[in-house]
Amino acid sequence: MTSSYDQYALNFRFTSLYEFHVMQKIINPKNVITLTLMQRWYLPSLCNDFVRIFNIDQFTRLRSLTIDADSYQLLNWLEESTIGSTLTTLNININTDDPSHFNRGENWLAPIVSKYTLRKLHINEHCLVMGPARLLVHKTQWPIDYPLKSLAISYATPNIFCIICNQLPNLQILIVQSFSGLKILEVAEKPADSKPLLSLTSLSLLSINMADIEELKSLLSLVPNLTHFRINAMSDLTDSFYDGTQWEEIIRAKLPLLDHFTFCFEHYLLEKPKSNIVEEHIAKFQTKFWLETKSLLVQCALESENNGHRWKLYLHSIPISEDNIEYYSDGKQIIHSAVNKIDHNLELFINIKQLILFIGQIPDTIASEGTRSCQSYLFPRVRKLTLVINEKWPIGTIQYLQNTVNLTNLETLQFEFPSACQFETNLGADMRTLFEHTLNL
Repeated sequence: MTSSYDQYALNFRFTSLYEFHVMQKIINPKNVITLTLMQRWYLPSLCNDFVRIFNIDQFTRLRSLTIDADSYQLLNWLEESTIGSTLTTLNININTDDPSHFNRGENWLAPIVSKYTLRKLHINEHCLVMGPARLLVHKTQWPIDYPLKSLAISYATPNIFCIICNQLPNLQILIVQSFSGLKILEVAEKPADSKPLLSLTSLSLLSINMADIEELKSLLSLVPNLTHFRINAMSDLTDSFYDGTQWEEIIRAKLPLLDHFTFCFEHYLLEKPKSNIVEEHIAKFQTKFWLETKSLLVQCALESENNGHRWKLYLHSIPISEDNIEYYSDGKQIIHSAVNKIDHNLELFINIKQLILFIGQIPDTIASEGTRSCQSYLFPRVRKLTLVINEKWPIGTIQYLQNTVNLTNLETLQFEFPSACQFETNLGADMRTLFEHTLNL
């Protein structure tokens, strides 16, 4: 039966030596188009076993390779391998605190990109000992006119951004997990001279740390053909980042083709806010530009914590642009919130795919309402749900989940118990009810 398929996706995570031998007998390597390899300290020989059992020269149609490892050694194997020129997608996930890789990891990407004509390269690095300046992409000299279309990296600065603009003229999508401005870094070095990257149409800065919006303006002038721009910040920013008038001017002047703008800004206030702070921020997103030209829904909210002794301000487009969030069942006190457009469908969390839900006090209204048979869920599209149970599993927890999350879409469900837990209800009955409402687990 296996011989009738000619497009396999092999995921070798937690694979035993025996399973390697079985797969080698039933699957022809030339029919494999996607391959995932994972290496961990408890699976140190996985890569060597794979190379020894499979003839790597026979993977002649391999298009996509994912490497998930706790060291950079697998990149050395990739550099020396003889995988064919069909490889166009490479995903690298490195998570290590091994100091032996301090000076080696940065040298391994250049020969790989020279050897393979990649169209998509996504790199996720968590290396505590190396620091952001030594991450893979930062020291790479790209081949002239390299055909890369999509690049995702863990960290960048204005200098790195300019280098990318200079060396990757065909890039269309750029995703940066963490972006720091030069003023935040307190360095004297100016961004490298750069020419506009006219091919780039999508830019995502998923967590920025920048003191001055003027820095951002100068970078956006290098990518005038953006049609999609996403920017998030969970740290303190200057007031200009929260100014709808500023953003309107930036888009008009720097990004004339932009048709999809999503953002999420939040920060703690140092002193008690003015009573009209929410209205002041939302008013600048109630112009014709935002309501008619861009048709962008924006919400501003003020949150109180620590019994009214600390405040947090949120400003974000609707729906929330995050892919995953944390949420608390007992919530936090929202003092005031406002949306720039009254006639709207407020689906805040429709894009959330991964949810970490902290179970605390369940709202009293849940127990009195019971489970609603038809409703608009707060989280309608969650695929992975992690329940963090602190100290107790309250009465009404299952009803709360049924009313809050569309359980039929769940593919992964995890439970975390940070401390001893008191169950106020029959846990077995609750679990049966919970699993009755899930279809894809």
